[in-house]
Parts: sequence; structure tokens; C-alpha cells
Amino acid sequence: MMDNFFSGDRNRRWIKIIDGILVNDEDMFYNALYMAMTSHPSYVITSDLEDDRKKTILNTMLTYFEGKEEFEKCVTIYNIKKQLKKTC
Repeated sequence: MMDNFFSGDRNRRWIKIIDGILVNDEDMFYNALYMAMTSHPSYVITSDLEDDRKKTILNTMLTYFEGKEEFEKCVTIYNIKKQLKKTC
């Protein structure tokens, strides 16, 4: 899954780390990603990652946190999605 988010040989180490975290502790992965995104939401909006990829990541996070019934996080993610939509 995460292989699609990165490209190039120098990123293979990060891919293995992220895959390991996702497999071993999905909750830690999504919460760490959430904390990073909410600490710097402008980075999410302005990064050079493709908008479709950003939307996929945000939708995946929404699904995860909805399943955990952490709706306050869903609201925050949804607001980031709205900001992203305005810039497209």
C-alpha cells in the first residue's frame, strides 16, 4: 500500500519502516500521521504530492478514525480536505 506513496531507491528504507509500523501498530501509524498533519496542515495543502494521492490518504484516515469513533479527528481531517478542495 505505502509503496505507491514514495518513489526512488533512496526512499526504500522509509517504505520498509512505514510498512513495518503499519503492520505492527496501525493505531500508532495513523495517530502519528494525524499529529503531523494537524501540526502543519499547510504542508498537506501545499506539498507537491498529487492531489488525488492526498485525497486518498485523507479518505483512508477518515475511514480509520470513523471506525475508532474518534469523530473529533474526523472533523479535523474533513476540514483539511475542504481546504485542499479550495486550492484545486
